[in-house]
Amino acid sequence: MISETYQLWEDREDVRLTTFLHAVPPIPQLQEKRPAVIVVPGGAYFDCARNGGEGDTIAYTFAVDGFQTFLLEYSVKLNAPEGKTLFPAQLLDFGKAILFIREHAEEWFVDVDKISIIGFSAGGHLCAMLGTTWHTDLLSGYFHVDPSVFKPLCVMSIYGVLDYENWWETRTPEQDYFTYVFGSRNPDRELLRQYSPVNLVSENTPPFFLACARDDTLVPAIETLDMALALHKAGVPYELYMCEFGDHAFSLGRDFFKPWALEEAHSCAAWVPLAKTFLMHQVNPATYENEKEVFTKLAEFMPPPSEQK
Repeated sequence: MISETYQLWEDREDVRLTTFLHAVPPIPQLQEKRPAVIVVPGGAYFDCARNGGEGDTIAYTFAVDGFQTFLLEYSVKLNAPEGKTLFPAQLLDFGKAILFIREHAEEWFVDVDKISIIGFSAGGHLCAMLGTTWHTDLLSGYFHVDPSVFKPLCVMSIYGVLDYENWWETRTPEQDYFTYVFGSRNPDRELLRQYSPVNLVSENTPPFFLACARDDTLVPAIETLDMALALHKAGVPYELYMCEFGDHAFSLGRDFFKPWALEEAHSCAAWVPLAKTFLMHQVNPATYENEKEVFTKLAEFMPPPSEQK
């Protein structure tokens, strides 16, 4: 595994991209470009929880399956210069990372048409924002490139903040989250709507995988349900996994510090194989088409719904 860290902006040491790359095999016949996954940790835009189970661990999880994997450390209150955490600064960091990967795609053997993204909590919000705004001039206007270069193959948002209006209603008084994201403890409601992915879903939105816990005490699970409903209404392919227990920040669904310890089974861990299967269907659409063909043939032998009892 080749792991190196790159500074994305010349004047910023805090915004970085770390690689988790498979070495290029010496045999030419095996030198096939690989799909990629960009991992975006959470941390409430205050910190970037790279070492808290949502960073390197996740990157290695997808790298094991053969993906060229990357980890993005974006602008957060704890590390960024004063005033540099106001949204959409983090989206610009994300756009810069994608352009950087595309710039090195030949060297890193990355299939630029198969770059997927996965984020957790605040990172889940950031991924969902990219997935619902890539076609606008938000990034393309800033970087002066065609918007299609920012389109992810698919988006995986794990217990992400997807509706700021809802989150505003359920926040606790001591939270200062909105100050360093929006510049005010009491941001304008229109600003909250503008940066809520649930309001931005369209026919341009790529396939989504969503996962959360019903008992999430930080980001209400209803946000994920509402996002799934928005995707459904827009005709966007999606998959939703909601477990009963897991609360917030369950990551891989096990004790990050003692993953070998015997403990109560966590159903929230089931999102990992489900997400990987969903991702496989996007990377290899023929797999999904074959499945659809099987079910289509089976449907020929089934009576129409009106005749079913």
